[in-house]
Amino acid sequence: MYKSAVIDWSLIIAIGIAWGSSFLFIKVSAQEVGPITLVFSRLLIASLILSPFFITKQHLQNIREDFPSILFLACINASVPFYLFSRAAIDLNAGTMSVLNGTTPLFAFIIASLWLKLGSNFTQLLGIFIGIVGLFIFVGYESLEFSLFALVLCLLASFFYAFSSNYIFTTKEIDATYLASMTLLVATFLVFPFTFLESGLHFSHQNEVLLSVFLLGFLCTGLAYMGYVILIKRVGPVKASTVVLIVPVSGMLWANLFLDEAITYTMLVGCLLIITGVGLINFFKDDLN
Repeated sequence: MYKSAVIDWSLIIAIGIAWGSSFLFIKVSAQEVGPITLVFSRLLIASLILSPFFITKQHLQNIREDFPSILFLACINASVPFYLFSRAAIDLNAGTMSVLNGTTPLFAFIIASLWLKLGSNFTQLLGIFIGIVGLFIFVGYESLEFSLFALVLCLLASFFYAFSSNYIFTTKEIDATYLASMTLLVATFLVFPFTFLESGLHFSHQNEVLLSVFLLGFLCTGLAYMGYVILIKRVGPVKASTVVLIVPVSGMLWANLFLDEAITYTMLVGCLLIITGVGLINFFKDDLN
């Protein structure tokens, strides 16, 4: 039991650190590469690296049965929410989007309770609200931006993430690493036609931009997404979704380390509340059977 908890917390922290670093890599590369091309690039890199290792001939024997689930997840857990957040970024800053993305655990909690009938508790719900309040304090109300259309896009994307987390939990018969790899591979093909709306994929960028794109694809999209799918199958959609609360904290540390961005006392208070909320959600033993 103790060993299992260590593995679960290690996955939560590792995924949070990886996804937190994505803000750094996106900040370095998005403007030069283009948002749609960047989404395609990270999916392509993740697919090329992971697919040869985690998609076997034995898996492909069941591709007809598994493909509807894979296609569904490629849409609602990768392609569509990636685009929705990219579109919302035109009108909202990263801090506002992180707060809205922080609603994912709340959506996951509601869906898990109503659809999957998973055991839940007021302590978990309290932890979710504490985490969201922590995000508000962390970002700072004065820095929030408001655009109704963009807000709806972010909330819709967060709902898709939450719903897909619950859906992944129901696919226990599909191997987690194979499911993650195939989802990213199919999402790559779905996004590719839209790259023609921008300058397209090329390699005439600065080395730091190319390195950022590679790390965004390999670490933040490939390994982290695979870890997230494994985490969902281990602990359930509600606990797994708390990773999104840790992401801004991780992003703060990365930005301070590499971009020399300041860490304020308000941000530290927000971090404390976020960690408290994540702890309340994950320490409660819910029924995953």
